[in-house]
Amino acid sequence: MKMFLSLLAILAILIMKSVYAQPETIEMKVDASKGLGPVPDLFSSSIWIVKANNRHNIERFFKENHPKTIQFTFDLFLPKTKNLEDYKHKFKNEFFHPSGIPYLIAQKAKEADAELIVGFDPFTIPAWLSLRQGDLRPAFTHESWWTIEQLSPPREYQHWGEVVNYALSFLRNELGVKKLGFYVGHEPNWLWMGTEESLFKYYEAAARSAKSVSSEIKVGGLGPWSLTAKKEGADFEGITSTVAELAKRDGGWENPKEDPLLKSFIEYVSKNNVPLDFINWHSFTHNSRQFVSDGKMASRWLKEKNLDNVRIYISDWAYWAGWPYPDDYLDTEETAAEAITALFSMWKGGVDWHGHDFDIQVDAHENSRRKERQNAEFIGDWPLFTKHGIIKPIYNSFRALTMATKPAGNKIPEMLRVESSTDDIVAISTMKDDGIYVLLSNFVPKQERLRTYIARLLLEKSGFTPEEINWIKECIQEGRKEKKKDTLLSCKDQFIAKLNDEQKRETAEFLINTYLRFHKKSSFADVPGYFHAASSQVKYPETKKIASELLDTVKRTASSKQLTIDFTNIPFSPSTSATVYTIDGNHSNACRLNKKTETSPTDTLCGIGGMVDKAVWQADADANKYAQKKLEDLLLSKGYSAKDLELLREKIQLAKNKRNWKELFNQLTKKGFQRKDIEMGFRKLKVVRQNYIREQIDKINEWKEISLEGSKKTESIDVTKDTATLNISMEPNSVFLIVLNRNSK
Repeated sequence: MKMFLSLLAILAILIMKSVYAQPETIEMKVDASKGLGPVPDLFSSSIWIVKANNRHNIERFFKENHPKTIQFTFDLFLPKTKNLEDYKHKFKNEFFHPSGIPYLIAQKAKEADAELIVGFDPFTIPAWLSLRQGDLRPAFTHESWWTIEQLSPPREYQHWGEVVNYALSFLRNELGVKKLGFYVGHEPNWLWMGTEESLFKYYEAAARSAKSVSSEIKVGGLGPWSLTAKKEGADFEGITSTVAELAKRDGGWENPKEDPLLKSFIEYVSKNNVPLDFINWHSFTHNSRQFVSDGKMASRWLKEKNLDNVRIYISDWAYWAGWPYPDDYLDTEETAAEAITALFSMWKGGVDWHGHDFDIQVDAHENSRRKERQNAEFIGDWPLFTKHGIIKPIYNSFRALTMATKPAGNKIPEMLRVESSTDDIVAISTMKDDGIYVLLSNFVPKQERLRTYIARLLLEKSGFTPEEINWIKECIQEGRKEKKKDTLLSCKDQFIAKLNDEQKRETAEFLINTYLRFHKKSSFADVPGYFHAASSQVKYPETKKIASELLDTVKRTASSKQLTIDFTNIPFSPSTSATVYTIDGNHSNACRLNKKTETSPTDTLCGIGGMVDKAVWQADADANKYAQKKLEDLLLSKGYSAKDLELLREKIQLAKNKRNWKELFNQLTKKGFQRKDIEMGFRKLKVVRQNYIREQIDKINEWKEISLEGSKKTESIDVTKDTATLNISMEPNSVFLIVLNRNSK
């Protein structure tokens, strides 16, 4: 599948060169009389928080955004406890200490009136609860930090239920979190060292325990890495031989019917009357339209089991085109545009909730990239902020979404219908007291990502069902795993034999034969001629249409777009100007600003050593000087001499060079410094330094080239009675927030 998808896009790009089009004009109509109901929870800046290690970023996010769901993982907490009583004590007195970030998140969730969905997965099981207590052998060959002990089922499901009960009782009854949920599972399709049945019992124990605290607590799962992911068994690539033997001993962990894990899970809860309020899965993709088909497939599974009221939740998602990671495009406007397009596609697919990654990281990869980049701020990672807190273009997309959908008091904005001459640009429109908002996204994947995106788009229109597409993808993957020759040809024959529709058979033949024809050629000079000849030989109009739409799609995605937006049936007197916020290569974009101002050209998309990097580096250096001055002032107030301070500076510099602060404390104590004075001084130094850097980062984030507000401008708009017209131009991978203001006169 991937091979012939890639070919289609290569063909498209080559053809595009000879038919490059002038910017087209797109007609768009926003009818204020055609409401679609209140803005759904999906259209909010909802997030999944894992690390919870940057208070300032979290505080800024909640100040400027309005999430409706917040998923919070109790990262690495439970495995560090010794027994059930130790867990309860540490959960209340340490993990949720009022000075800590978890406590802050709980309070912010209450303030936002958001659903706080908590859980322990992954890394769930501590030694005292694990079925394989003491087995600290690595579970995977490539990720040695995951042990068999941690990823095994609990030996007592009752004790696991007590763990869940205590956590939710504390949050609800002591912290007062009333909108509360509990999720079970984090990619258990490969991380769970047990059978599907043991996993489902694990969920059941948690769900029944949660409902015993309060029937209002929402429970769900299981969070596989994709909607259609299956439970892996002894032959899963990457597990150690020890784990493979454990799986074989259990009779295999995979589903015997080869059904997707979530589908089997839905059948289990339906059959056993287990509480279920939502199903969730993860999605790292660059094909936003996949959310439409995924949402509809999940809805169909639920309806088949009469679970119509269960919410559909994509709980861990971000833009990603696959390895390598990190990759620079993740810091650019491309990711910002994709986020809005993805949410629109989720909405079209019937998804209820989402949780975009807030701070997910794979430390080994990011740290390696930072070292390569000389500690540059932009390394192409997933979080919404850089390491020091610089906002990325995608953060500004969520800010724009919040502005368009956030309620005014208790009044939820009304969604408005938008009609368009093309589906290339997605539009989300709302009516608020101060005017009509239109959020636009022109998402166009770049380079290699464009190839797969276009091909998948066309496959959706070819009539293949998601199940058919998944079948051929899995067939090819299995052939590669077994190192079979002519995998594509073999899968093609099997695939065509499975199809009863003659038109689908012709489409499959056309796509695969086209790939095979050109895959072996080093030159594509004759592509246009061959493509025309091949398409002229097909029998069905639907196949001809695919070829035509391929060319049309490429032309549309390759150029700027002129938009004419007509606002009709406006129920108020509109202003003669509209307010416009822009996210693109030149606006609301710290990454591109850094690139434009780098001192020496590099091959990175966001640059190294540009204005942003230099400002952060300077803030870091100034913070050290400022904090050290405060430390010296404190010690002077305690009677230390100038000579003492000179010795202090000398020892601090030595400690920096050796990266050994423990030795610094010992040496200063030997030189007559009181240890309590030094410890208090360095605690204060740390706080002062952090506050100083945060103040400087806030100032950088307010630069007009970086902040969303810095892109704000007014556009003239033609107004006639209850209609208005606005003309704008959108570059590829841009996001616009347009506000048709109510006339205040």
